[in-house]
Amino acid sequence: MFKKATILFFALCIGAMLGAQNAPKYGHMNLGNLLEMLPDTKKANDDLKVFADKLGATDDSLARALQAGAEKLQKEYDAGMLTPIQAQQRQAELQKQQEFLQKFEQEANQMVTAKREELLKPILTRVDEAIRTVAKESGYLMIFDTSTGAMLFANETDDVTALVKAKLGVN
Repeated sequence: MFKKATILFFALCIGAMLGAQNAPKYGHMNLGNLLEMLPDTKKANDDLKVFADKLGATDDSLARALQAGAEKLQKEYDAGMLTPIQAQQRQAELQKQQEFLQKFEQEANQMVTAKREELLKPILTRVDEAIRTVAKESGYLMIFDTSTGAMLFANETDDVTALVKAKLGVN
């Protein structure tokens, strides 16, 4: 009976070891932190800032012109230099300028978003390829992004950030 128990125990141990070797492997990394470390991301952010600043300068110029026009209209109206019809015409012109400014601001926001996507797409593609390569080479079944906060529970897993950085050639 002792021999059967010993053989059964060894069989269970071997089965457990084989099962552990085939257990799925999960990893995690903070994608946001990795992206901040990449020189390409810094350059993309700098380029985006220059682009957004140019649009912002145009927006400021349009807003100042609108403000100046409104102040001039108010002064001339208060001074009695305009007839009511002239004041209405000038007010209609200022309304058109206001609508143009609002449209420009909406388009500028869309342009900044499109530029951000344009600049980040090649970086994200490169990072995605590196993550997939690391996962395949290291046998990971899944790699989770801890920067999104979507993880409700996770056992301790391997942080693969160093492996992905090495694959990207980043120190």
